[in-house]
Amino acid sequence: MTTRDTTRTASIPRPSTAAAPPTGIPFMRLAAVELRKQLDTRAGTWLLVAIALISGALIALSVVTSERGTLTWTSLVSSASVGQLTLLPLIGVMAATSEWSARTALTTFTLEPRRLRVTMAKVFSASGLGVLVSLVTIAMSALLNVVAILAFDADDSWSVDLAVVAGVALTVVLLVMQGVAFGLAFLSTPIAIVAYLALPSVWSILSLTIEAIREPAEWLDLNSMLATLSMGEMTADSWPKLLVALAVWIGIPMGIGLWRTARREP
Repeated sequence: MTTRDTTRTASIPRPSTAAAPPTGIPFMRLAAVELRKQLDTRAGTWLLVAIALISGALIALSVVTSERGTLTWTSLVSSASVGQLTLLPLIGVMAATSEWSARTALTTFTLEPRRLRVTMAKVFSASGLGVLVSLVTIAMSALLNVVAILAFDADDSWSVDLAVVAGVALTVVLLVMQGVAFGLAFLSTPIAIVAYLALPSVWSILSLTIEAIREPAEWLDLNSMLATLSMGEMTADSWPKLLVALAVWIGIPMGIGLWRTARREP
Protein backbone atom coordinates (compact mmCIF):
# COMPACT_ATOMS: atom_id res chain seq x y z
CA MET A 1 0.00 0.00 0.00
CA THR A 2 1.44 3.37 -1.06
CA THR A 3 0.54 6.97 -0.35
CA ARG A 4 1.51 10.16 -2.18
CA ASP A 5 3.01 13.18 -0.46
CA THR A 6 0.55 15.84 -1.68
CA THR A 7 1.80 18.58 0.61
CA ARG A 8 5.27 18.55 -0.87
CA THR A 9 3.95 18.68 -4.42
CA ALA A 10 1.64 21.58 -3.65
CA SER A 11 4.46 23.64 -2.17
CA ILE A 12 6.43 23.78 -5.45
CA PRO A 13 5.65 27.09 -7.20
CA ARG A 14 4.66 26.83 -10.82
CA PRO A 15 6.19 29.17 -13.37
CA SER A 16 3.87 31.84 -14.67
CA THR A 17 2.80 31.32 -18.27
CA ALA A 18 1.94 35.00 -18.81
CA ALA A 19 4.99 36.78 -20.19
CA ALA A 20 5.49 40.46 -19.54
CA PRO A 21 4.77 42.57 -22.61
CA PRO A 22 7.97 43.75 -24.33
CA THR A 23 8.83 47.37 -23.76
CA GLY A 24 10.96 49.44 -26.11
CA ILE A 25 13.82 51.69 -25.15
CA PRO A 26 12.43 55.10 -24.07
CA PHE A 27 13.06 57.80 -26.64
CA MET A 28 14.78 60.14 -24.19
CA ARG A 29 17.20 57.36 -23.26
CA LEU A 30 17.99 56.87 -26.95
CA ALA A 31 18.56 60.62 -27.30
CA ALA A 32 20.83 60.64 -24.23
CA VAL A 33 22.89 57.78 -25.67
CA GLU A 34 23.20 59.56 -29.02
CA LEU A 35 24.25 62.75 -27.24
CA ARG A 36 26.92 60.84 -25.35
CA LYS A 37 28.22 59.43 -28.64
CA GLN A 38 28.58 62.96 -29.99
CA LEU A 39 30.54 64.09 -26.93
CA ASP A 40 32.69 61.01 -26.30
CA THR A 41 34.67 61.10 -29.55
CA ARG A 42 37.79 63.21 -30.02
CA ALA A 43 36.34 64.81 -33.13
CA GLY A 44 33.16 65.85 -31.32
CA THR A 45 35.04 67.17 -28.28
CA TRP A 46 37.54 69.19 -30.29
CA LEU A 47 34.80 70.54 -32.54
CA LEU A 48 32.98 71.92 -29.49
CA VAL A 49 36.26 73.35 -28.18
CA ALA A 50 36.89 75.00 -31.55
CA ILE A 51 33.38 76.48 -31.58
CA ALA A 52 33.89 77.89 -28.06
CA LEU A 53 37.30 79.38 -28.91
CA ILE A 54 36.14 80.89 -32.20
CA SER A 55 32.97 82.31 -30.65
CA GLY A 56 34.95 83.84 -27.78
CA ALA A 57 37.50 85.30 -30.20
CA LEU A 58 34.77 86.83 -32.38
CA ILE A 59 33.09 88.39 -29.36
CA ALA A 60 36.40 89.80 -28.10
CA LEU A 61 37.21 91.14 -31.57
CA SER A 62 33.83 92.83 -31.74
CA VAL A 63 34.41 94.43 -28.31
CA VAL A 64 37.76 95.84 -29.39
CA THR A 65 36.95 97.00 -32.94
CA SER A 66 33.30 98.07 -32.85
CA GLU A 67 32.21 101.64 -32.33
CA ARG A 68 31.10 102.28 -28.79
CA GLY A 69 27.62 103.43 -29.80
CA THR A 70 26.89 100.22 -31.71
CA LEU A 71 28.36 97.81 -29.16
CA THR A 72 25.42 96.08 -27.48
CA TRP A 73 24.57 92.66 -26.14
CA THR A 74 22.64 91.89 -29.33
CA SER A 75 25.59 92.83 -31.53
CA LEU A 76 27.88 90.55 -29.53
CA VAL A 77 25.45 87.65 -29.91
CA SER A 78 25.34 88.27 -33.66
CA SER A 79 29.14 88.34 -33.87
CA ALA A 80 29.49 85.06 -31.98
CA SER A 81 26.88 83.36 -34.14
CA VAL A 82 29.15 83.48 -37.22
CA GLY A 83 31.45 80.75 -35.94
CA GLN A 84 28.80 78.48 -34.49
CA LEU A 85 26.54 78.69 -37.55
CA THR A 86 29.49 77.51 -39.64
CA LEU A 87 30.73 74.68 -37.41
CA LEU A 88 27.74 73.42 -35.44
CA PRO A 89 26.14 71.63 -38.43
CA LEU A 90 29.23 69.40 -38.55
CA ILE A 91 28.00 67.91 -35.27
CA GLY A 92 24.89 66.82 -37.14
CA VAL A 93 26.97 65.32 -39.94
CA MET A 94 29.10 63.29 -37.53
CA ALA A 95 26.04 62.22 -35.52
CA ALA A 96 24.60 60.66 -38.67
CA THR A 97 27.78 59.12 -40.08
CA SER A 98 29.61 57.92 -36.96
CA GLU A 99 27.58 54.70 -36.71
CA TRP A 100 28.61 53.67 -40.22
CA SER A 101 32.21 54.93 -40.09
CA ALA A 102 32.96 53.16 -36.79
CA ARG A 103 30.82 50.14 -37.74
CA THR A 104 28.76 50.29 -34.56
CA ALA A 105 25.43 50.42 -36.40
CA LEU A 106 24.96 46.67 -35.96
CA THR A 107 25.09 47.02 -32.17
CA THR A 108 22.77 50.03 -32.18
CA PHE A 109 20.18 48.44 -34.46
CA THR A 110 20.31 45.18 -32.52
CA LEU A 111 19.41 47.01 -29.32
CA GLU A 112 16.83 49.18 -31.11
CA PRO A 113 15.69 47.63 -34.42
CA ARG A 114 13.41 50.58 -35.23
CA ARG A 115 15.89 52.61 -37.23
CA LEU A 116 13.61 55.60 -37.63
CA ARG A 117 13.56 56.10 -33.85
CA VAL A 118 17.35 55.98 -33.78
CA THR A 119 17.52 58.60 -36.52
CA MET A 120 15.03 60.85 -34.76
CA ALA A 121 17.08 60.49 -31.56
CA LYS A 122 20.16 61.65 -33.48
CA VAL A 123 18.28 64.69 -34.82
CA PHE A 124 16.87 65.53 -31.38
CA SER A 125 20.17 65.18 -29.51
CA ALA A 126 22.23 67.07 -32.12
CA SER A 127 19.67 69.91 -32.25
CA GLY A 128 19.57 70.06 -28.46
CA LEU A 129 23.34 70.26 -28.33
CA GLY A 130 23.25 73.10 -30.85
CA VAL A 131 20.73 75.03 -28.76
CA LEU A 132 22.82 74.44 -25.62
CA VAL A 133 25.91 75.83 -27.35
CA SER A 134 23.85 78.86 -28.43
CA LEU A 135 22.75 79.47 -24.84
CA VAL A 136 26.35 79.25 -23.64
CA THR A 137 27.32 81.73 -26.35
CA ILE A 138 24.61 84.14 -25.22
CA ALA A 139 25.91 83.88 -21.64
CA MET A 140 29.47 84.46 -22.86
CA SER A 141 28.27 87.52 -24.79
CA ALA A 142 26.63 88.87 -21.64
CA LEU A 143 29.85 88.43 -19.67
CA LEU A 144 31.94 90.25 -22.27
CA ASN A 145 29.26 92.92 -22.53
CA VAL A 146 29.93 93.70 -18.87
CA VAL A 147 33.62 94.01 -19.71
CA ALA A 148 32.80 96.31 -22.63
CA ILE A 149 30.63 98.53 -20.42
CA LEU A 150 33.27 98.82 -17.69
CA ALA A 151 36.41 99.07 -19.82
CA PHE A 152 35.30 100.59 -23.12
CA ASP A 153 32.31 102.78 -22.15
CA ALA A 154 29.97 100.74 -24.32
CA ASP A 155 26.21 101.17 -24.34
CA ASP A 156 25.02 100.00 -20.92
CA SER A 157 21.59 99.01 -22.23
CA TRP A 158 20.78 95.34 -21.68
CA SER A 159 17.89 95.32 -24.10
CA VAL A 160 18.13 92.43 -26.51
CA ASP A 161 16.48 91.97 -29.87
CA LEU A 162 14.38 88.83 -29.36
CA ALA A 163 13.96 88.44 -33.13
CA VAL A 164 17.74 88.12 -33.49
CA VAL A 165 18.16 85.69 -30.59
CA ALA A 166 15.22 83.53 -31.68
CA GLY A 167 16.40 83.69 -35.29
CA VAL A 168 19.91 82.55 -34.38
CA ALA A 169 18.57 79.67 -32.24
CA LEU A 170 16.19 78.50 -35.00
CA THR A 171 18.93 78.82 -37.60
CA VAL A 172 21.23 76.64 -35.48
CA VAL A 173 18.56 73.93 -35.22
CA LEU A 174 17.84 74.01 -38.95
CA LEU A 175 21.52 73.88 -39.90
CA VAL A 176 22.14 70.94 -37.55
CA MET A 177 19.18 69.15 -39.12
CA GLN A 178 20.67 69.87 -42.54
CA GLY A 179 23.94 68.38 -41.35
CA VAL A 180 22.14 65.24 -40.16
CA ALA A 181 20.27 65.02 -43.47
CA PHE A 182 23.45 65.23 -45.56
CA GLY A 183 25.17 62.76 -43.25
CA LEU A 184 22.37 60.23 -43.67
CA ALA A 185 22.25 60.77 -47.44
CA PHE A 186 25.97 60.09 -47.96
CA LEU A 187 26.85 57.96 -44.86
CA SER A 188 30.45 59.16 -45.15
CA THR A 189 31.81 61.96 -42.98
CA PRO A 190 34.21 63.63 -45.48
CA ILE A 191 31.83 63.36 -48.43
CA ALA A 192 28.89 64.65 -46.39
CA ILE A 193 30.90 67.62 -45.05
CA VAL A 194 32.11 68.59 -48.53
CA ALA A 195 28.59 68.26 -49.95
CA TYR A 196 27.07 70.25 -47.08
CA LEU A 197 29.58 73.09 -47.48
CA ALA A 198 29.76 73.12 -51.28
CA LEU A 199 26.32 72.44 -52.77
CA PRO A 200 24.28 75.30 -51.20
CA SER A 201 27.18 77.72 -51.76
CA VAL A 202 27.51 76.71 -55.42
CA TRP A 203 23.78 77.23 -55.90
CA SER A 204 24.00 80.69 -54.29
CA ILE A 205 26.88 81.64 -56.60
CA LEU A 206 25.00 80.40 -59.68
CA SER A 207 21.89 82.33 -58.69
CA LEU A 208 23.93 85.50 -58.45
CA THR A 209 25.85 85.08 -61.69
CA ILE A 210 23.13 83.70 -64.01
CA GLU A 211 20.44 86.31 -64.40
CA ALA A 212 17.94 83.93 -66.02
CA ILE A 213 17.59 81.85 -62.85
CA ARG A 214 18.04 84.65 -60.35
CA GLU A 215 14.36 85.14 -59.50
CA PRO A 216 13.33 81.46 -59.18
CA ALA A 217 16.62 80.73 -57.39
CA GLU A 218 15.49 82.90 -54.48
CA TRP A 219 13.12 80.10 -53.50
CA LEU A 220 16.01 77.63 -53.23
CA ASP A 221 18.72 79.85 -51.72
CA LEU A 222 18.88 78.42 -48.21
CA ASN A 223 21.99 80.38 -47.22
CA SER A 224 20.31 83.70 -47.99
CA MET A 225 17.10 82.76 -46.19
CA LEU A 226 18.94 81.55 -43.09
CA ALA A 227 21.04 84.72 -43.04
CA THR A 228 17.84 86.76 -43.08
CA LEU A 229 16.40 84.58 -40.30
CA SER A 230 19.49 84.89 -38.09
CA MET A 231 19.42 88.69 -38.43
CA GLY A 232 15.78 88.82 -37.36
CA GLU A 233 14.67 90.39 -40.64
CA MET A 234 12.08 87.84 -41.79
CA THR A 235 9.01 89.23 -43.56
CA ALA A 236 5.74 87.71 -44.73
CA ASP A 237 7.29 87.04 -48.15
CA SER A 238 10.40 85.42 -46.65
CA TRP A 239 8.70 82.54 -44.80
CA PRO A 240 7.34 80.71 -47.89
CA LYS A 241 10.77 80.95 -49.54
CA LEU A 242 12.40 79.57 -46.40
CA LEU A 243 9.98 76.64 -46.27
CA VAL A 244 10.60 75.75 -49.93
CA ALA A 245 14.37 75.95 -49.43
CA LEU A 246 14.13 73.74 -46.33
CA ALA A 247 12.07 71.18 -48.24
CA VAL A 248 14.80 70.97 -50.89
CA TRP A 249 17.97 71.18 -48.79
CA ILE A 250 16.75 69.26 -45.73
CA GLY A 251 13.67 67.31 -46.79
CA ILE A 252 15.12 65.67 -49.91
CA PRO A 253 18.47 64.54 -48.41
CA MET A 254 16.68 63.44 -45.23
CA GLY A 255 14.29 61.31 -47.28
CA ILE A 256 17.20 59.79 -49.22
CA GLY A 257 19.04 59.13 -45.97
CA LEU A 258 16.08 57.43 -44.31
CA TRP A 259 15.63 55.25 -47.39
CA ARG A 260 19.31 54.28 -47.42
CA THR A 261 19.61 53.55 -43.71
CA ALA A 262 16.42 51.46 -43.78
CA ARG A 263 17.85 49.16 -46.43
CA ARG A 264 21.59 49.18 -45.91
CA GLU A 265 23.20 46.35 -43.99
CA PRO A 266 25.09 47.60 -40.87
